[in-house]
Amino acid sequence: MNNAKKARNYSVIIVSDATSTNKEFSVSSKLLKNAVLGFSLLVVFFGFILFHYLTMTLDKQKMKRLELDSRDKRQKISEMSATIEVLNDRLKKMEIYKERIMVATGLTSPLALREVGSGGPGTSLPGGDLPSAPAQVPVSPLRQDSLPPTANIREQARRIEDSLKTVEKYVNQQKLQLAATPAIWPTRGFLSGVFGNRLHPFTGRHEFHSAVDIATQLGSKIIAPADGVVLVAETRDYYGKMIIIDHGFGYITRYGHLSGYNVREGQRVKRFDVIGYVGTSGRSNGPHLHYEVRYYDKPLNPLDFILDNQ
Repeated sequence: MNNAKKARNYSVIIVSDATSTNKEFSVSSKLLKNAVLGFSLLVVFFGFILFHYLTMTLDKQKMKRLELDSRDKRQKISEMSATIEVLNDRLKKMEIYKERIMVATGLTSPLALREVGSGGPGTSLPGGDLPSAPAQVPVSPLRQDSLPPTANIREQARRIEDSLKTVEKYVNQQKLQLAATPAIWPTRGFLSGVFGNRLHPFTGRHEFHSAVDIATQLGSKIIAPADGVVLVAETRDYYGKMIIIDHGFGYITRYGHLSGYNVREGQRVKRFDVIGYVGTSGRSNGPHLHYEVRYYDKPLNPLDFILDNQ
């Protein structure tokens, strides 16, 4: 039994060449096992060091990429902040311009200009340059706190857009109304009859004359003093050959004693279009144009509308 328990020994013979003596030494199994175990531990240890090194290298590269990405994002955020500041400044100026336009068109009170920061030292007069440092456009504190900068900008832009649409609609309406206002002479000549009370040329009695009479050469052109639609182009007892134009917005003009028509009923006409020719039809004592302006059928003095001089 003692012999069985003895540790085994392994002999190692090293043969160099034929003439040399062989070298022989013995290694115990315990030493061999310890050597194998030590070598395995070294392999594991160096493997762990290599793995840790590779992991640190990858982490460093990842951190570097994150740092570059973070720097790029900080730069973009800085650029966006600068852009937001510029947009806010432009929106403030647009708000002031918008308020001035609305005041000029009568859509809001002049006091509204105070609400957008005009006034104080260095502020220009209305119509001049903008103030150097306009105040913040009033916004509800709840909305200002709850809305992010971009949403706040969108809200301001939407309000300005809505206001400018109102201004555009109003201006277009004004343009249509101006185009429909009889503002020029329908023909050239001299006044032979004025608007108001006069002696009737046939009866000699006092009467109200709801038009002006423009005496001129027979056959002279009659032009439309404003845009409109021809309602009547027919002969009537007193007026003779007559034209009535509906200009919209309550305005109607009448033309009497014509010698001929250049339009038909239902036709749309523009200012300066030739609508007929001066004559002496109906109850007339000579070639002239009987010209009336009515507002919701109330006769008005045509001379109050004419802007161009004879």
